Amino acid sequence: MGGNSGHRGISCGIGLEDLLTALITASFHALAETVGRAFDDSDGREPVDRLLACARAYRAWAVANPRRFNLIWTDQVLGYAAPPGGPTVTAERAVYRPFLLAIGQAQGKGDRLVDFAALPTEDRHRLLGLFATMHGLVSLEINSHLAPGSIDGEALLIDQMTHASRHLLSPQD
Repeated sequence: MGGNSGHRGISCGIGLEDLLTALITASFHALAETVGRAFDDSDGREPVDRLLACARAYRAWAVANPRRFNLIWTDQVLGYAAPPGGPTVTAERAVYRPFLLAIGQAQGKGDRLVDFAALPTEDRHRLLGLFATMHGLVSLEINSHLAPGSIDGEALLIDQMTHASRHLLSPQD
């Protein structure tokens, strides 16, 4: 038994869809744990510093795990669709939680932003814009689209996250 026989045995035994779901869920959990630890370790600091600590952790995990990052954030597996409302959805939300907590603290809203779906459309748009900035820059970096060698990915990320978060990090009514 050589070649792909081991892979076929695994995928047939538990099902390829289940295997992919498990891999994606585990990767989301690993990223969420990394970001959550950065949030916890920055306790007592200013909300912007907590947000930036989370962004640094998000980037560091992606740089260390580019294949897993691309697996969870792209449609790399042709024909695979995560189960609606399944474990990948819950695991993905766990990645966002520390960011939403830091922004909620800055705005004087505590943990109210964590229920993202219940937020007004304008708030969701602003938060998604901030996540898009972070995620886009990290994705470009780990996929070698930031003019490798000429741009410090972490410095660029922190600069842009600081700029993009100014409005979000001010106290809101």
